Amino acid sequence: MAAPPYCGNNNCFPVCPIAAKYDAATALPRIEAKGGRIITNAVAYRVETNAQKKVEAVHYYDPNRTSHSVSGKIFVLACNGIETPKLLLLSADDKNPRGVANSSDQVGRNMMDQPKLIADIEMSEPLWTGVGPVQSSSIMNTSQGDFRREYAGAMFRMENMARSTLGGLAALEKGLYGKALDQEIRRLSACTARLTVEHEPLPLPFNRLTLSDKKDWLGLNRPRIYYDVGDYVRRSAENYTVPLLKKLATALGATDIKISPEFLHSDHIMGGTIMGNDPSDSVVDADCRAHDHDNLFLPGGAAMTTGGSGNSTITMAALALKAADAIVGQLNHA
Repeated sequence: MAAPPYCGNNNCFPVCPIAAKYDAATALPRIEAKGGRIITNAVAYRVETNAQKKVEAVHYYDPNRTSHSVSGKIFVLACNGIETPKLLLLSADDKNPRGVANSSDQVGRNMMDQPKLIADIEMSEPLWTGVGPVQSSSIMNTSQGDFRREYAGAMFRMENMARSTLGGLAALEKGLYGKALDQEIRRLSACTARLTVEHEPLPLPFNRLTLSDKKDWLGLNRPRIYYDVGDYVRRSAENYTVPLLKKLATALGATDIKISPEFLHSDHIMGGTIMGNDPSDSVVDADCRAHDHDNLFLPGGAAMTTGGSGNSTITMAALALKAADAIVGQLNHA
């Protein structure tokens, strides 16, 4: 099923209105056409294993908190870096005292995001961002180099979003009204822009998800997350990326620049069930198969060992395809 061509409407968050950008809604009809069954409003809460260390069922609640289960030969948990480790930890029992797939004590650890800084700039001449894709270009050669022994590589980009909302709010804060308000909204919409830099993170074992004592409306433990960007990223900001942000802003003719005082999240969640060859310090193998349970696959961002500074979606998709090939091969040889 081919996606329609991008039409330049500058609106793709959270969902592209014409489905030019991939999201799950484009895949679900294809899954159903091949015989798959989509169960909505189902919250998985326990993975059950047998004495042979195989997964034999996944239990879930419906909206009435009635429990159901699904059995099968192969199980795939693809809930990315938050819900996958959370579900594995929720499944702790006598056979899996630390949680399912967690003999290494690495489930929930090595969590990563791409810490970002933003620079809002004001220019003397109009730029009128907001025509075309929200992210139209990036500078990626800043992600590579010998400097990465000391501090993080990074990706720079200009956010090509329409500035009218931000311009309107800023103009109102100045107490303007009438024609003066209109003129200032137009000026700020045309003559302001945002530069963003996203840093590569390191997989640090203390950045982790555990289970909170607080529970949700289904009675399930909420996730508790500890996350620190680390000195590797901080050194990059101090020695590399903030100076480059200022240089870029100056080259654009900025008359004013405001850089965020702290790191912001990019929502590119990675890690939590990290990949590796050694079962003692990783959760899944190169095919995203759990070391502890050979019929359990955990593809996607949770398996990623490093974060890089570019968006992680394509890597997640590649890991899903790799896991799919391994699943087909395993079923064919069963």
